[in-house]
Amino acid sequence: MPKAFDPIEREAIRAALATIGLRHFERHGVRAARVEDICRDVGIAKGSFYAFHASKEALFMAIAAEREMQHRRDMFAFIAAAEPGRVAARFFDLVLAKIESDPVLNIVLRSGELAYLLRKLGPTQVAAGFADDRAFAVQAARLWPAAPGAAAIDADDLLGLMTLTLTLAT
Repeated sequence: MPKAFDPIEREAIRAALATIGLRHFERHGVRAARVEDICRDVGIAKGSFYAFHASKEALFMAIAAEREMQHRRDMFAFIAAAEPGRVAARFFDLVLAKIESDPVLNIVLRSGELAYLLRKLGPTQVAAGFADDRAFAVQAARLWPAAPGAAAIDADDLLGLMTLTLTLAT
């Protein structure tokens, strides 16, 4: 039976799982990372891990979700400050820079990791992720500054631009 942790311990363990888990995922990939090794480095029993995450994939997705929220905040800030008419090219550069520098995205782009995650997550969670991405694109498109006389960007076009950038990065 896992030890009961107080709220301060829970938050410290949650943060350590994210930090150390990311280190293991970077080193080994999601498929090869082991819950036992992450727990050893965090200093908790393997049973305690499951009080925080259902699986190593769930831990990875929690880390990815936090990174994605930060990327979206950055993209919204970029769009809000962008010069109309020059947004698309610079947005493309921003997304490409994030893909190149983000450790989570680099893990996902490794050979076989994305297919593994898609299988493990299942169609319901994958569909929810796509719906969330679409909602982000709709919100970002509403904020997109259009140059005088130019049409605003369509959410599907924006989502396509991000998908194309990700595809080119791979």
